[in-house]
Amino acid sequence: MDRSLLLNLVALFISICAVAISVIFGMRQLAIARHANYIPALLDLLSEFRKVEFHEKYNFVCVRLREEHSPELGLSGLPLEVKEIVYSVLYFFQTIAKLYALEVLSEEVVMGMVRGRVVMMWRAIEPYVIKERESPLVDDHLLSVLESFAADAERFTGP
Repeated sequence: MDRSLLLNLVALFISICAVAISVIFGMRQLAIARHANYIPALLDLLSEFRKVEFHEKYNFVCVRLREEHSPELGLSGLPLEVKEIVYSVLYFFQTIAKLYALEVLSEEVVMGMVRGRVVMMWRAIEPYVIKERESPLVDDHLLSVLESFAADAERFTGP
C-alpha cells in the first residue's frame, strides 16, 4: 500500500469520526432544547402544587368524593362545582403523566414527587372514569395516560 492511499484512508476515517461526533452532539442539543421548552409548564405545575387550595381539592377527591357522589354518575354527571374540583386535580396529574410519558421528567424525579398521591387519586377517581368510558360520547381511552402513570407509580420500588 502506498503512502497516498494510507493518507487518504486516515483522512476518510477522521472525517467519518467527525461526522459521527457532530451527529451525537446535534442529537444531544436537540434533546436539551426539547426539554427546555417544557420548563415553563413544569414551573407552573410546581407552583400549583405548592398552593394550599390544590391540596384541599386533592383531599376532597381522595376522601370525600365517593362519600358524597356516586361513581355511577361518571365524571360528567357530577355537579359543576364538584366537577371543577375533580378536573383540576386529575388534569394536574394527567399533565405530569404526559411529561413523564414524553420522558421530560425522569422516573426518579416524578415518582419522588407524586408517587403516593397519584396512586391515591387514581384509586379515588377510577370508578368515575370507568363509568365515563361507557358513554358513547367519550373515548374508551379517556385518561389512559394517567391510568398508566398511576400503575407505574404503584409498581415503582425506588426511594
